[in-house]
Amino acid sequence: MLREQDKSVNIILIGCGPHARRVYIPALEHIKNVKIALIIDLKDQEIDIRGSIKVGVETSFMFIDPFVGSLPKKLAYQLSEFIQNNQIDGVVIATEPLVHYAYAKWALGNGLNILMDKPITTRPDVVSNDENAKGILEDYEDLLEDYHRIQDIKETVFIINSHRRFHKGFQFVQEQIREVAALTNCPATFIQAYHSDGQWRLPSEIVTQNYHPYCSGYGKASHSGYHIFDTIYQFYKASINPEKIADQLDIFSSFVRPKGFIKQITQEDYKLVFGQKYDTVHRWTDEELSPVFASYGEIDVSSVLTLKKEMETVANFSINLVHNGFAGRTWITPGKDLYKGNGRIKHENYIIQQGPFQSIQIHAYQASDQHDTHGIEEGLGGKNHFDIYVFRNPLISNGQQQPQVYKVSDLIKDRPQEDANMITMEWVKFRVVEEFVDYLSGRKLKSEMISLLDDHLFPVQIMSGTYRSNISKSVVSYAIEPDSILDKYPLKNYIF
Repeated sequence: MLREQDKSVNIILIGCGPHARRVYIPALEHIKNVKIALIIDLKDQEIDIRGSIKVGVETSFMFIDPFVGSLPKKLAYQLSEFIQNNQIDGVVIATEPLVHYAYAKWALGNGLNILMDKPITTRPDVVSNDENAKGILEDYEDLLEDYHRIQDIKETVFIINSHRRFHKGFQFVQEQIREVAALTNCPATFIQAYHSDGQWRLPSEIVTQNYHPYCSGYGKASHSGYHIFDTIYQFYKASINPEKIADQLDIFSSFVRPKGFIKQITQEDYKLVFGQKYDTVHRWTDEELSPVFASYGEIDVSSVLTLKKEMETVANFSINLVHNGFAGRTWITPGKDLYKGNGRIKHENYIIQQGPFQSIQIHAYQASDQHDTHGIEEGLGGKNHFDIYVFRNPLISNGQQQPQVYKVSDLIKDRPQEDANMITMEWVKFRVVEEFVDYLSGRKLKSEMISLLDDHLFPVQIMSGTYRSNISKSVVSYAIEPDSILDKYPLKNYIF
């Protein structure tokens, strides 16, 4: 049921790092009748945050000590008291992912609506500790149980900011997949996914930088990797029907970690590239770094997903995720903003096959890390390059010339002119925030939400299984229950 239209909305923002400052704060400030009632971050970030963001005078700040595990009792009490005294409607959780679970658990316990960054959870040392890698799934299931329990008392939403679900290009591809599945009864038989975000970190920076870190025993799969796991799921989900759904998922993965990275490019290689300037930032030798890196998380990830039905393989999906990819960095001292700029250049592509009937390719390649000016830039190398190629068998092509080629601008009809300089993916992130607020203010129903917690089990399984496979150097398998609902079916681990 829709609630009172356009009611005033009070939100707590938990975490005020580079992503929150670039997306959440401007998005929330832009929406009518929304107040950021409280911003929470760590004490050592107070000076930077107060000096770099502009919010209304009605916004309070709370700066806390770091913690591990569950929310400290004193902090939980202070936050619960704040929500009671300030009529808080929802929270945005944009913290270091190691504390996603703790804040989400608290928010669920207080009956709040939640918008949370990906990944849903991760744990320390998931790259090397199988119990912690399994814990990624266990934490998800625990949050899901709490979420379902609350729905018996009151309706709330728990939205995961998996923003490719809101992207018109990815939505269009899913529509093409569904259309051919309806015509031919053929599911996705092959998917290849590749994502590189060109984060060139020098060896000493791997130790000292805390943004998207490796030092806590996790890396790429817990950073942007979750988006790709979820996108794979969205493509497969669009293609399946009750007769064709697989009943088993096998995962095999391999990681490149920092110890391997310093063998790819050695300290002598850096001196060849940068000259003597490299000595000014070269704090530790490769020999000194090697034992330090032994527990560090993954830089690059390769995973093969095998879908089986009645013990026969029916689809192979491959995922390749790299931080150590093409970058624009030419300097030895990193910039202050590690989220945008700093030489970070993104490349992303997908190939989706539906047997002999359809092949869809997505190609998105930037050539520069400068993204805040110069208009839309949809051409190859532009900040918004995103081409979709659709090839269809003549039996179902209606005589159309093949391939059909689309750009995102062909699909977006409602983008304001004032957003022309914005990266499409960031414009999409604003839409995620708007959907959350639309629910809180009564403008949208819960049934209209497209990234609720209970539709994220499959990508969580991929993430957990990817870590577990790399640890064991073997296949990790999950059973898919045949009687489950197609878009929210449960997976159960049955091989340990």
